Amino acid sequence: MTGRKSRADATGPPGRDLIEMAGLDVSYGRRQALRGVSLGIPRGARVALLGPNGAGKSTLIKAICGALEPDSGQVLLDGLRPARAILDPGLLGWLPEGAPLNPDLTVLEHLELARRLRGLDKAGGQSEIGRLASALDLRDKLPRLAGGLSMGSRRQAALALALLAGPRLLVLDEPTSSLDPDQARRFARLMGALPETTTLLISSHVLSEVASLTSLAIFMDRGRLAGYGPWEDWPGGSADPARAYFGVVGQ
Repeated sequence: MTGRKSRADATGPPGRDLIEMAGLDVSYGRRQALRGVSLGIPRGARVALLGPNGAGKSTLIKAICGALEPDSGQVLLDGLRPARAILDPGLLGWLPEGAPLNPDLTVLEHLELARRLRGLDKAGGQSEIGRLASALDLRDKLPRLAGGLSMGSRRQAALALALLAGPRLLVLDEPTSSLDPDQARRFARLMGALPETTTLLISSHVLSEVASLTSLAIFMDRGRLAGYGPWEDWPGGSADPARAYFGVVGQ
């Protein structure tokens, strides 16, 4: 593995990362999606998750967010297994690949349900929903069924769900896929305004975008951890993320 792990962005108790992974193996039939992945992500870190298609990025995200149980190894979020950790309504905001929404619910119904699950009172929740709707240009889409939205608008609505109530851990899988330039600009503004205490894990093929938002990078290749550490550990760094990417992944 190239690169070194940095704790420079940690804000929590020393010796415990917000995300801890040890020996993660995941297989789909004969295909092994993760092979012995072990690493820790500090609290408050801004981390890019990078690699070619099929490298295991979405599988790793699902394991972190409790959507699948690894065949072996373990994940801890704030010291707890994901199944228990995600019961904390303030911990995790997740935008999955594909931004799945219930097509028969309106955008507002999705956000109201998320408000209740996050434990926000009605007044505070309505204020937060209004803030995100304005920031993501969703106000005129709140009464519309999710099934009738464009892909870009569905992704914006799913991002609002992930951001609601300011989770301590924000995990985004291809957040700007299908976004138009204005939507992508709004996304970048929201990411730039995240509190320093928010841990961000973002996976994207748009290298310049993620490099501008993160200080650490995880490189995956064929299910293995190919490198993890500060951008400056690799030639090109965040100023030339393509050079860094191809230098580690070697495509």
